[in-house]
Amino acid sequence: MDKKQAHAVIRRAQLESDLKAVCMGTISERVSRYLEVDTIKLTPNAHWASISAECALLYRDGYFFACIALCQAVAEAITRDLCKKNTMRCSKSFEDNINRLHRGDKISLNSKEAMEIIWKNRNDYHHLNPEVPTDKEKLQDISKSKMIALGTVEAEVFEFELVGGAIKPKYPQYWPKNPKGLLEVFLRLEP
Repeated sequence: MDKKQAHAVIRRAQLESDLKAVCMGTISERVSRYLEVDTIKLTPNAHWASISAECALLYRDGYFFACIALCQAVAEAITRDLCKKNTMRCSKSFEDNINRLHRGDKISLNSKEAMEIIWKNRNDYHHLNPEVPTDKEKLQDISKSKMIALGTVEAEVFEFELVGGAIKPKYPQYWPKNPKGLLEVFLRLEP
């Protein structure tokens, strides 16, 4: 082994040791954060489903700014999806879309208000405006509120019940089906 290879082996071992120490040192707070935001365990297998599940992991691991921005992107994707599935014109304005969905009785007032919580200050986060908070506790509170709001939207819009071991959606038009007519479901397993 030459000097460069030996350095790479030592660096790798040091990084593994450092990462283990960080993970073990923050495990309790990560578990606590994960349990704070109970997420829906089944959603339609849409293009945004795995990304929505990633929001909870970002929150759990303390990446609050990323969690906020990703919650906003997921909310926008869900809103576009709902407009499309309800054959409604999809505006470039998120606010117009959620208002139209609410006026058309496609989402409840509770879901509309949750979407507004998620969307609040979206441009500040998206464009990294100076107004964006940098205090970790404040970012944690904001990301938690957006995670809870996203969970509210998903639980209401993609509400389902289990009947004889099968999933029966309250709004089946939002759940894609495979060629055999079976629902395509995204299952969120605990990390």
